[in-house]
Amino acid sequence: MALRQDVIRLLIADDVGVGKTIEAGLILRELLDRGEIDRFTVLCPPHLVDQWCGELESKFSIPATPVTASQAARLERNLPNTVSLFEAYPFTVVSMDFIKSERRFFDFKRACPNMVVVDEAHSAVSAGSGRQRRFELVRSLADDPERNMLLLTATPHSGDETAFHNLLGLLHKDFAGLQNTAGERQRQLRERLATHFIQRRRRDIDAWKEPGLFPQHESSELKYRLTGEYEEFYGKILDYCAEVIESVEGETRKRLAFWGTL
Repeated sequence: MALRQDVIRLLIADDVGVGKTIEAGLILRELLDRGEIDRFTVLCPPHLVDQWCGELESKFSIPATPVTASQAARLERNLPNTVSLFEAYPFTVVSMDFIKSERRFFDFKRACPNMVVVDEAHSAVSAGSGRQRRFELVRSLADDPERNMLLLTATPHSGDETAFHNLLGLLHKDFAGLQNTAGERQRQLRERLATHFIQRRRRDIDAWKEPGLFPQHESSELKYRLTGEYEEFYGKILDYCAEVIESVEGETRKRLAFWGTL
């Protein structure tokens, strides 16, 4: 799907464990081998930076440089003032929290490679002041019609229609208006979107070729009984919660208040 596009804009929304990181790595490796790109950046949450670097190195022989708040000073130490670390290091995995700061924001936009992977892309389009900054960054990158972008998320739609269509709008501005269209226009947009959006569940992979790939979730209940000091302590907790909600009216509100207090 990616290689059919002149400018790659792809939303990979496969389930956890299906292989979004591997799919992105395959695309990056192919584009590098074809000479179509010579630099790229992966934007991801800070706790995934080292994992991304490890996967790119071990599976695709791509020596990516991790860029986080703690590592940036070391990386910039021997660079001329006129050279951005995003220019000096061709393959980078960048913490989204680091890059959204104002000083880094503009430096990154200026020196950003022509290929960008955004992992956990849904976190860049949801509500919240911190996330609004992320959305401004990713939106500004997507505004360049020549920039290749891979958006990865296991949860493209969390129930927030606006956030979902903001995410689709990163593929092409037209897709952001899908929720306000109907009839033939909507059908045409959905057909266009199908060439940029792929989503596979674990059950799709099982049914397709390799049953038994994923472990089956099994659960059971174990009963236990509190005794002694633990039982007394638990009783006091329940008594406290009951006192707190005495003034709450209505059975449903009372139950919600009870669980909230507990």
